[in-house]
Amino acid sequence: MIEIQINSLVKSFEVGHNVLDGLTFQIDQGERVGLLGRNGAGKTTLFRILTGELDHDEGQVSIADRHRLGLISQIPVYPAGYTVEDVLRSAFARLESLAGEMEALEGRMAAGESDPALLRRYGSLAERFEVFGGYDTDVAVNKIANGLSISPEQRGQLFDSLSGGEKTRVNLGRLILEDTDIL
Repeated sequence: MIEIQINSLVKSFEVGHNVLDGLTFQIDQGERVGLLGRNGAGKTTLFRILTGELDHDEGQVSIADRHRLGLISQIPVYPAGYTVEDVLRSAFARLESLAGEMEALEGRMAAGESDPALLRRYGSLAERFEVFGGYDTDVAVNKIANGLSISPEQRGQLFDSLSGGEKTRVNLGRLILEDTDIL
């Protein structure tokens, strides 16, 4: 099965200078691939195109259906004051959004609203929250942190105070928690 397929990919930032010029390749299921190249060769540009952070000018990009691609940034940026724990838990932004909407609906139901559409919406959200592991986030964070040797003390540290290697390890943990299929 093909995981990623790139055909005739072109990307330029300046007229007449293509960073990527007709790039074509495919990565099949189970393959492990490394990407090497000099500075400015387009490695980061390619990854940003694959994650959807950047558009390409020409060509085709295909990622297997329902597969999520995760990228560890070379220079990660989080809001000032973020701790390691905050970075790890940022993996659950989708769940937090669901929980927020569920809370709003709970407030409306507590106030006496009983519209069947409201109840159906709440049931749908609650089901998705459970399927995506909303009730198990603490267990997941603890498991990943332990597996990557991120101590409880380090989890309370400011992310910006970490070394480059420690930041990479924490970001890897965040990506694992996001349940990405392609890393």
